Amino acid sequence: MAKKKKAAKKSSPAPRIPRKEQYSKDRVLAVVSRVKEQTSRLSSLAASMDSAEVVSVKIDGHAMLIRGLNQIDNFIDNAQRAVREAKVAKSGL
Repeated sequence: MAKKKKAAKKSSPAPRIPRKEQYSKDRVLAVVSRVKEQTSRLSSLAASMDSAEVVSVKIDGHAMLIRGLNQIDNFIDNAQRAVREAKVAKSGL
């Protein structure tokens, strides 16, 4: 009878990103800068489509874009709530 092989150890998953992180005004502005750059690239894409008289294209990854936009909305809501809570804590209410 053949011997059973030991199960191979699973490689450990990538370390998790902390759920909460400190954000300074400068860090938020860096995020804003990145989003502005992405906005510029998307605007350029639309202009390219317009100049090429392309009505529409089928783009892979559409669902990722929608999830990403929703995540940005969620991040902004959470950040606004954190600022309100910090204001209240600072005023001692």
